[in-house]
Amino acid sequence: MSAQLLQRQAMDKHGIVATMDVNGKILSANDKCSQLSGFSIDEIIGENISAFDITNMSEQEKSDIFVSLSQGQTWQGEVHSLTKLGEPWYVFATLVPVIKSPPRVDHLIAIATDISEQKRLETRLSEGRAFYRSITDSIGEGVYAVNGEGTTQFLNPAASRLLGWSLDELQGRRFHDTVHYQKGDGTLLPREQCPVNLTIRSGQSYTSYEDFFTDKRGRLFPISIVAVPLLDKEGKPDGHVGVFNDISGQKAIEQKLQKAYDEAQSANKAKSDFLATMSHEIRTPMNAIIGLTHLALESTDNEQRQQYLEKVQRSSTALLDLMNSILDFSKVEADKIEIVDEPFTLTKTIDKLAQVFQLKAQQKQLQLLFDIRCHTNLQCRGDSEKIYQVLLNLLSNAIKFTASGHVILTVEKRENQLAFSVSDTGMGISEQVKSKLFKAFVQADASISREYGGTGLGLAICKRLVELMGGDLTLESEVDKGSCFSFALPVCSDEGPGTGPQLPVSVPDNVLCIQTHESVSQGCEILAATLNRHNIHCQIIDQVEGLLPSKASQTIAFLPDDEQSWNSFIKHMQFGEYQSLNLTTLISPLNKQDVQKRMGSALVQNINIIELPFTDTELISTLSPAQLSLSKRTLEGLESRKWRTRRLLNKHVLVVDDDAISVEISQQILSDLGINVAVASSGEQALALCEMSKFDAILLDCYLPGVSGYEVAEQLTLKKDWYTPIIALSADESQEASESALTAGMCQHLVKPATADEIVHTIDIHIHSGYIEINPPDEMSQFISSLLTFYKTYSQRGVMSDLLDIFHTQTNTSKLLTSLLEDAQLIGATTLEQSLLPLIEAQERNEAVNARHVTNLSFQLDATLRLIAHTIDKNDTDNMHQSGTNFDKSSMLSTLRNVEQALQSYDAKAVEYINVLAANYSESVYAHKINRLKQLATIYDFESAQAVITQLIGDITDE
Repeated sequence: MSAQLLQRQAMDKHGIVATMDVNGKILSANDKCSQLSGFSIDEIIGENISAFDITNMSEQEKSDIFVSLSQGQTWQGEVHSLTKLGEPWYVFATLVPVIKSPPRVDHLIAIATDISEQKRLETRLSEGRAFYRSITDSIGEGVYAVNGEGTTQFLNPAASRLLGWSLDELQGRRFHDTVHYQKGDGTLLPREQCPVNLTIRSGQSYTSYEDFFTDKRGRLFPISIVAVPLLDKEGKPDGHVGVFNDISGQKAIEQKLQKAYDEAQSANKAKSDFLATMSHEIRTPMNAIIGLTHLALESTDNEQRQQYLEKVQRSSTALLDLMNSILDFSKVEADKIEIVDEPFTLTKTIDKLAQVFQLKAQQKQLQLLFDIRCHTNLQCRGDSEKIYQVLLNLLSNAIKFTASGHVILTVEKRENQLAFSVSDTGMGISEQVKSKLFKAFVQADASISREYGGTGLGLAICKRLVELMGGDLTLESEVDKGSCFSFALPVCSDEGPGTGPQLPVSVPDNVLCIQTHESVSQGCEILAATLNRHNIHCQIIDQVEGLLPSKASQTIAFLPDDEQSWNSFIKHMQFGEYQSLNLTTLISPLNKQDVQKRMGSALVQNINIIELPFTDTELISTLSPAQLSLSKRTLEGLESRKWRTRRLLNKHVLVVDDDAISVEISQQILSDLGINVAVASSGEQALALCEMSKFDAILLDCYLPGVSGYEVAEQLTLKKDWYTPIIALSADESQEASESALTAGMCQHLVKPATADEIVHTIDIHIHSGYIEINPPDEMSQFISSLLTFYKTYSQRGVMSDLLDIFHTQTNTSKLLTSLLEDAQLIGATTLEQSLLPLIEAQERNEAVNARHVTNLSFQLDATLRLIAHTIDKNDTDNMHQSGTNFDKSSMLSTLRNVEQALQSYDAKAVEYINVLAANYSESVYAHKINRLKQLATIYDFESAQAVITQLIGDITDE
């Protein structure tokens, strides 16, 4: 038997073999074809192929196949048809054209393999999968599966609902890196340390009620979880299946029960004793507030009313200080003060102290000087916030009890210690009261409490804090000459002198300091020492006794507060004596406005004004022409009031608080920025308003009558497509309150009394939570161009990865961090700048600190990029915020007349109109009068407001 015949028999036995012409007419078929189709050979031969009732191809597809076969092309594919009995029949076929005389195809050979059984198995498998999926879909708990690499393979609907992610979004991502990367305190949880991952790798099941997942919106929530390993063919773990549930409600109940138990345990007789002791100190300012408020309401004299209200404000501030002292003292007494051990530098602390006490020193015409004898970027380790708290109290006391002269903060390095001292030229303390000065509720003299107020708690708290940090607070004092409080702390990371920060190349090597009066001699010496520490030589010239040099690279004039010295200085300027000295900076205990008034027309435009106390940051910024000055950053930068107003103008914010005064304060803060404010006094009202209106942000008090703020947040965040940021406002400053707010779905927790800056900044970063496409304007200012450059540089995906890589190294030296800091300073991104400073300046970081800084830095960089995107987007509205004399007067006049009409009809909406007017023309030459108009309208003095607006309309019309 020939090999060809054997091959034919083998094919006939295991497969279908048939021949047909190019039109599909069957010429021959083997027994296998008859057996499988159910048709006899006679029924098959002579019929067209269409007799087999092919179900998976259209007539057009069949026609196209025969056209290609007639052209000599081979075809392969599945054919689905029905047998003679109507049962499904599946084959995999190959059609080969036979060409005897090219190019004409003589006939076709069809070879097919029956795959019916394979198809039936596939159908059963698909039905089985659908059955098991229906089981997982109906489970109320979340179910997920990951492979050995940790990549997500499966999510049931409950898991998608709890996490906010779909399977398509998570496929290709590591489940841990996307969902399980944080601990309960917000610090990072590396996959290598993940208890689920470690347990599964050992082949064991994992059960826990202490883990946390993070959903797509960034909400961190507690879970119960059971994870079971998946095994490969060799029985080794190759991924796992996890079943989890959100147990936020259960945890909240547990926390409430634990809190109630702790409070019951800690209640004792000391509470009533403490309240009795403090009764007098609380009632005194409260009596003043109640009495003066009554007098202000009764008075018809606006000037007298203003004086009453100023006294009410002072009494309110005193009462708040008292409350803060009571809280701090109670923590000290209960040994609940925690001393943090983390890297820090002095830069932020010194700058904050300067900002806090600048105005207070100016009000008393005192010279406040910071004599910093070491580099402020010196590497330290300890609790910077507690050091700040102690210095805050000591400086506050020094300014309070000093009538004239100066207050000096001195900081110097002694081996591994930082020595701090606060000295003054105040009233001094006698020897007999020094011993009891650091006791709670004790002051040097009973008359002091009557004249200056206070409880005597401050120094007791300071002494205890210094002791907890490893130091001792001491006092040197002489009656009528002044006092000096000192302490030293072992916080320096090394005993070397350290190196100062790298200065901008534009900073001069030599500076001339003109001493205009003997009273500023000490300030000039501190200035010279500060500059010399930065390798800038400073020569002091006494203008009264010495001769001025013929020239200087840069000159600083140091002036006192007395008018005679100022008049003399102005005459020297008018006579041109400083013309060749490049006078660039004035330092004075006066504020900038008073300096400008005293100088008048003699003030040259490019002269910088530094208010005492000067700091390293401000000095270097002022001496470097290339640096954006600190004051300009405040006025023009990304987080300035100017740009906040433009970003937030006409936004719609809901304020929910049951305290009417708190509502009024928040309403005024937001209205000043052109924000439309709606108010609710209960949780029920808030929920009803949210059903009727859409808000850009919600400021929500946590403790409301009836439905609490937590419950309001939970109900709102469970709504479909809810994206409005909810900001918690609470008098409870505990960590538990913050965690409860975040668990309820709020994005941030503010503690009352929150400052206007805190409220506005929090709303600004959360209201602009989404990225938008940036369309750069055709014409850009230098500032907008710098914002765009920052955005393009740091919005790249690789930037955050590079930043994360930095934190795995032992040293801190990173060109990327330094560049990011410089660029943040350039655009006035002050919050991002403050989050970068500790990282750049600290040499060593433990894992917890490192993780917290990573989280904070990533959040602040993300927030800065979002603010930039929305700032550039708002740049096309610049014409709304007209500056100087360049504005549409007819448009402004039309707006003013609308306001005038509202005032004349005593329409309460006049306040809203004026707020928008103030926001739109905040930089015009009429800004001062518009602000005056706003002040009058706010207290509903519409008659006086009408007089101001009539004058304003006249001024614009007469031009």
